[in-house]
Amino acid sequence: MCWTSSGWTIRQYQGKVAELHGLVPDPEAGRQVWLLLPTDTALVLGSTQTQAVAKKLDDETNPVAVQRRRSGGAAVLLSPTNSLWVDVVISQGDSLWNDDVHKAPMWLGHAWARALGLLGIVEVDVCDSYDPGRWGDLVCFAGRGPGEVLVGNAKAVGISQRRSRLAARFQCLIYRYWSPDELIASLAVAPEYVAGLRDSLAFSVWSIGSDSDDLYRAFLDSLPS
Repeated sequence: MCWTSSGWTIRQYQGKVAELHGLVPDPEAGRQVWLLLPTDTALVLGSTQTQAVAKKLDDETNPVAVQRRRSGGAAVLLSPTNSLWVDVVISQGDSLWNDDVHKAPMWLGHAWARALGLLGIVEVDVCDSYDPGRWGDLVCFAGRGPGEVLVGNAKAVGISQRRSRLAARFQCLIYRYWSPDELIASLAVAPEYVAGLRDSLAFSVWSIGSDSDDLYRAFLDSLPS
């Protein structure tokens, strides 16, 4: 599915998490928004994380695949129902492009913040610095980085970057519902740390619930033209 809106090409892709992460942007296609619909459940590791972060889960009793994305950040759990996954692509030379990787996603974070505001969400803020906290090197939504969006003190929108000389792919995730235990069950965490990690994750994530489709439409309306 593909259509255009205010100078953006909107595309929808469905497939396994590995296939969706493997999509390659066309730098000649201009500004793009990809709505990504996974058909399987996967623990997705950041580019610098090792396989040791994940439990051995690829079996019939707990069919959670383990994938690695080429963008930075830490682990997220993706399923067909738990999240709204939206990637945004711009080409080098676009007025939104910034060579500074810390400043590069700020415009995108403000677009998400405007979208949340359109839904009446208050206490929305956009991070301008990196703060991993106690668990941010393990779990994406336990820390925060530039461009990511908070509601109150909880992370609402996670953003990671996959960049080349010709294009930048910003990978955005908003949880529809949040279950720390589902994620922890996929991680190789020493037993003595599980309770502390669970307590931290219980309050570090804001989820959109049943309004995710409304948020997606509000986000498209909030993109710069």
